[in-house]
Amino acid sequence: MPTLSSHGHYAVLQHDTPRGAVRAPLGTDAIRGCVDARRGMLNAKLMSAPRVSPIGWVPLAAAAVLVAGAVSASQRAGATGGVTLSIVGTTDLHGRAFPRAGLGGLAQLGGYLRNLRAARAADGGGVLLLDAGDTFQGGIESNLSEGGLVVDAYNALGYDALAVGNHEFEYGALDTASSDGDPFDMRGALKAAAARARFPFLAANVIDEATGNPVAWPNVRPSTMVDAAGLRVGIVGVMTYGGLRNTLAANVQGLATAALAPTVEAEARQLRQRGADVVVVLAHAGGWCERFDDPADLSSCGDDAEIFRLARQLPPRLVDAIVAGHTHAAVAHVVAGIPIIQAYARGAAFARLDLTVEPGAGVVSSRVFAPQGLCAAVDPGGDCQAGGAPPAPYESAPVEPDASVVAAMRPELERVRRWREAPLGIALETPVTRNRDGLESPLGNLFADAILAAVPEADVAIGMGARRGGLRTDLPAGALTRGSLYDVFAFDNRVVTLVLTGAQLRQVLAAQVVRGRRGLPSVSGLRVRVNCQGESPEVEIVRPSGDPIDLAESLIVATTDFFAARVSFGSAAPQTAWASAPLVRDAAAGWLTARGGRLRGADLANPPRWEPFDGDACLD
Repeated sequence: MPTLSSHGHYAVLQHDTPRGAVRAPLGTDAIRGCVDARRGMLNAKLMSAPRVSPIGWVPLAAAAVLVAGAVSASQRAGATGGVTLSIVGTTDLHGRAFPRAGLGGLAQLGGYLRNLRAARAADGGGVLLLDAGDTFQGGIESNLSEGGLVVDAYNALGYDALAVGNHEFEYGALDTASSDGDPFDMRGALKAAAARARFPFLAANVIDEATGNPVAWPNVRPSTMVDAAGLRVGIVGVMTYGGLRNTLAANVQGLATAALAPTVEAEARQLRQRGADVVVVLAHAGGWCERFDDPADLSSCGDDAEIFRLARQLPPRLVDAIVAGHTHAAVAHVVAGIPIIQAYARGAAFARLDLTVEPGAGVVSSRVFAPQGLCAAVDPGGDCQAGGAPPAPYESAPVEPDASVVAAMRPELERVRRWREAPLGIALETPVTRNRDGLESPLGNLFADAILAAVPEADVAIGMGARRGGLRTDLPAGALTRGSLYDVFAFDNRVVTLVLTGAQLRQVLAAQVVRGRRGLPSVSGLRVRVNCQGESPEVEIVRPSGDPIDLAESLIVATTDFFAARVSFGSAAPQTAWASAPLVRDAAAGWLTARGGRLRGADLANPPRWEPFDGDACLD
C-alpha cells in the first residue's frame, strides 16, 4: 500500500514500502511489539505471552537468550582484551520527533541510549549512533523548520553520522518558516540542515553530473572516520540506486546515483588504508524480514532485497556491518557474513548490533538484536503504556526520557508555533471542504483560482482534486492562519506554466475523466462539459461565459510542477527554471490575503466547473 508523506508531492512516495505487511517483535526486556511495516506504525498493544505464529513472533524465551548473550559477550570481551562496540541504527524517522500513544519520540530514544552508554562505559566499550536517512520530511514541526528541529535533537542525542535519503531533497530551497534562503538553490534546505548538524551527512553515491564526483557540500561527504572507545570506525554512506526518482524532480536536477557495490568497495578500501579498525556501511537502502529469532535464518526475508544484494557483492571482511533503511521494514540478520540491522520507520523502534573487536584482529564476533520498540512504560503484563505504569527497562535500568533532547527542540518549536499562528487576513463563514469522492469541491476550486491568479498571463489553470492532488483536510470556519492552510497542503510543489492548444487541453482533461473515480483535478478560467455515455468520454471546454474555446488557440495553462511533468505534449519551461516559481501553498495564501474579508464555501462551488451534458449524469 502506498505511503503518503506530508511534505513533497504525494505521488512520489509510492515506492518506499516493502513487499507485504511485516509484523515482528520489537524488543528485549520482555517487551514484545507489533509493527505494520508497510505503514511503519507501531501498534499500541504489545504481546503479553510467549508464542510463535506463522507471521513470525519470537517467543519471550528466545528474546531472553538474546539479552543474556549480549551481556556475556561484553563480559568475555573485557576478559580477553577485546572491546564491545554497540551500533545503534535508526531510519526513516520522517520528522516524527514526538511520541504517539506512549510509543516513539526522540526524548525516549535518548533514555534508551543513556542506559546503553552507561553499560558500555562500565565494560570499556563504546556506542556508535547512526541514522540511515529520510529523517526530516514528514512531521509538521520538522517540515516547518525544514528539518532544523530534528537536527537539533540529533545533535543532543550525539549522532555520529547520517546517510542522505531520497526525501532529504524534498524541502528544496530554504524558503519556509526557518529562513528566507536562496530561492534558486534547490538543495538549499538540505545544505542548511547539514551545516547545522554536529555530525556529517554521508552520500558517497550521489553524483554531481557536472563534475562526475560525489557531491561535496559543507558537511556532506562520502564517508567519515570516528573514534569510539579507542577504535577507529570508518563509515560509508550511500542511497538506494533509484532514490532520486522518488523525490521532487526539480530538486535533484543535475544529480545522479552510482551503483552501490563498487562505490562502497572503493570507499571502504580507502578507509581501511587510513587505518580503520571497523568499517560500517550506512545505507538508505534496505530489505524486509518477518522473524528475528535466528540471525542466520533468512527464510522469512525478501531474498532479492537491495541491501542483501549489496552484502553478497562485497569482498569478504571488507565491511563489518550494515545499518540499513528506506523500506520501512526490519532486518536483524547476517548475510554473506555481514550483520545487517534495520528498524522500521517513523520513530517506532531502533536497531542494535554489538561487535567484539580485538586489537590487531579486528572484529572477532557479532551479536544482532531484534528491533527494540521505544516504549514509554510497560505494565506488569508486558503491554506498552502511555503512562501510569513502571518505565520501560533497558540494560537493567528504567528508561527515562532525556530532558536535554526536549530542551534542544524547544526554540524551533516556538518558531513553528509563531509561524502557524500568523493570520492571513480573511475569515471563513463556513468551512471550505474537499469532496472525498474525488469530484469537484470548493477547496479544490479555491486552489485552482489561486494558481490562476499567481500567473497573471495565464488563460486557465489546472489544480488539484481532493483525492488526486493531496488536499489533506478541510479549511475550518473562522479566521484563517498560515497553519490552517499548511495543514491542507503541506507539499513543496510549485506553480509552473504549460503552453497547450485548445485541442491538447481538451485531451488532457478528457484523460482525467476515469470511471474508477480516482478524482478530477480542479480547474479555473474554464468549464468542462462531459458526456460519458459512449465508450470514451466526450469533453467540451468552454470559457466561464459559455463561449467555446477554439481548438487551434494557443493557451497558457498554470498548473503544478507535478502535473506539468506528466503532460506528454505542449511546451513548458525547463525544470531547472522551476526553482524561481512560487510554491502552491504560498500562491493560495497570497490569493486569500488579497481577497480578504469573509468567504463561504458556497462562493467557490457555483456555478459548477465540471458538468454533464445531454442528460448524462456521470459526474453527479
